[in-house]
Amino acid sequence: MEWLLIIIVYGVFLYAIFKLAKSKNREPGGWILASVIISPFLMLIILALMKTLPGKKKASIKRKKTSKKIK
Repeated sequence: MEWLLIIIVYGVFLYAIFKLAKSKNREPGGWILASVIISPFLMLIILALMKTLPGKKKASIKRKKTSKKIK
């Protein structure tokens, strides 16, 4: 029963690392792999202290209002 709790906590740490890496514009797969090899708690702290990388700007689609005159 204790193993199930450990696996759930480990999964929560991995999910938190995934979300934090995505929010900081970093590669989540690499961070998850590093946390499995080293320590999820340590990787979470390191990632939280890092600055956000400049990311791609989302293109905003502006629609022009067209006024069609019906004759």
